[in-house]
Amino acid sequence: MDILEPPNVITAISDPEFEGLVSSALFSQGWSVVSRALDFSELQMALKNQQNQKILVIFSTDLPGANKSDLAEIAKEEVLVFGFADEAESDRGFANIFPRPKSPEELLSVILENIRAASGRAPLIHAPLDLRARVIAVGGVRHSTGNTTFAINLSQEFALMGFKTLLIDANFPAPAIATLLDIRHLAREATWIEIAPNLSALELTQEKMKTFDQLVNEAGNYFDQIIIDLGSVTYLASDLSDRRWSSVMKIWASRNAADFCVISNSELLTQKCSDDFMQSASKLSPRTKIHHIKTLSPIKESKKLEILEKSFADSGSNWSLPWDQRACQAAIAERSTLVQVSERGALRREILTIAQALGGKSRK
Repeated sequence: MDILEPPNVITAISDPEFEGLVSSALFSQGWSVVSRALDFSELQMALKNQQNQKILVIFSTDLPGANKSDLAEIAKEEVLVFGFADEAESDRGFANIFPRPKSPEELLSVILENIRAASGRAPLIHAPLDLRARVIAVGGVRHSTGNTTFAINLSQEFALMGFKTLLIDANFPAPAIATLLDIRHLAREATWIEIAPNLSALELTQEKMKTFDQLVNEAGNYFDQIIIDLGSVTYLASDLSDRRWSSVMKIWASRNAADFCVISNSELLTQKCSDDFMQSASKLSPRTKIHHIKTLSPIKESKKLEILEKSFADSGSNWSLPWDQRACQAAIAERSTLVQVSERGALRREILTIAQALGGKSRK
């Protein structure tokens, strides 16, 4: 099915509230809901009336009269079937069932990320994976907030704690890890390479995303910790319904990361982006804990930043990183980490504290 051509949609959902969420979400994308089946026989009739059309069927496992074999029969070349759990989150024995989404944005992210679109777009990604590794995503509320510096040094701390750690550069518009750590030809490597004891690095590219499923499964079962630098996450909700390959990692991280560390500072433009991020994130029902990490600066903190901090209180933790420009510049100059240039520095110690807090929950 070519997602660039709006499909005709048939819903087969007995719960009117969930059916309303699905229909309104799809309508917002310009897709037409041509039939609303209340049981399996109505679904069969609706499909018969739409023969030779590209159809998207969205059903719930509580659909009366439905069974696994019947639904497998209707899933053919021109019919794409998505199944969601019932209100009690039960799959009722059906295969490939997704958890019931709590918002239109979450529904669209599940559907769009699982449709194999035109060549060069996002590969197929399935429901959340059960990985051995603990996945931690890192993103900035805008560019130049220090999220890459934080991701690098968080990974280094995990490695020093004895965790087998993989640092992934998924900031496709502006990859920087290879440069900051002086790793030659990282983008050309087919897989990760070891750069220090217990620490490996991987730079994702469009070509590598074609085999991402296999790569992430291997990594997830080999490493203890996987840290992903996503770059800017200002408009996270929009990214999660984006079909381009460059949005795949944000989609994947939102479904598989145990922790999402969002980095901000007290600059005026960052405060504006923080507001945009709050509005964007408020539309989501993330499975991951979102933590706010604020880089302090010599200027006085604003009320807006305090509001941002409070908004994260119910989701995850709030941490503050001290301003240490000298240590950061030294690390850049020497292409190394903070522990190597300023082991006793306040910034390094605070990142260690965060690593201990997050690492204590590792599956190791």
